[in-house]
Amino acid sequence: MNRRKAIKNLGLSLGTISLTPAVLSLLQSCQNDLDWKPVFFDSNQIKFISEITNLIIPSSEEVPGSNELNLIRFIDLYISNVRNNDDQIFIKSSLVSFIENYYNKSNKNSLTNYDIEELDEILKYYFKSDLSKQELWSSDFNKIKKSILDRSIESSSNDALSFYFLQTIRDLTITAFKGSEYIGKNILIFRPIPSEQKGCVDLLETTNGRAWTI
Repeated sequence: MNRRKAIKNLGLSLGTISLTPAVLSLLQSCQNDLDWKPVFFDSNQIKFISEITNLIIPSSEEVPGSNELNLIRFIDLYISNVRNNDDQIFIKSSLVSFIENYYNKSNKNSLTNYDIEELDEILKYYFKSDLSKQELWSSDFNKIKKSILDRSIESSSNDALSFYFLQTIRDLTITAFKGSEYIGKNILIFRPIPSEQKGCVDLLETTNGRAWTI
């Protein structure tokens, strides 16, 4: 099967991460592909971004984390096959800005020499900043989209671009995690043939607080 054509034909809309069971099934099959190679990011970027996704969803004794579930494969394939050309340019540009910020804040000069604790601190800076600062970054990013496509990004845009990149990776990581076959069947509540429907129920009583799988 031509994976690119199969995903395109399913009609996913840009700007959302709304994945049908057919898409998830297709991408999950790629996660288990022993011959998998990145197609959007290069190998050093893949390792670096994998650490970011593992900080977003780390492993525990009960639940496997991002690296154990190979979520980076989903992310790479999704961006390459579903996002349009302009959106791919945004992601590439925002990754470059994030890497520059990481180098500046950590005094590192290579993606192969990253420090997990320093990377975690940078994620906290962007994700735990007050809402007004996050709104400013989002607003700034919307203003510089044209300059991204024109390849005329200014250094003052680094925070906005870095925030956009991390938001994109976080959203895709969470989507991939919830759509993982293992998580769906073993962690979330999975019932392939529901026997009844109840409109208003206490989630703690019905599923012990766990969400339903897709």
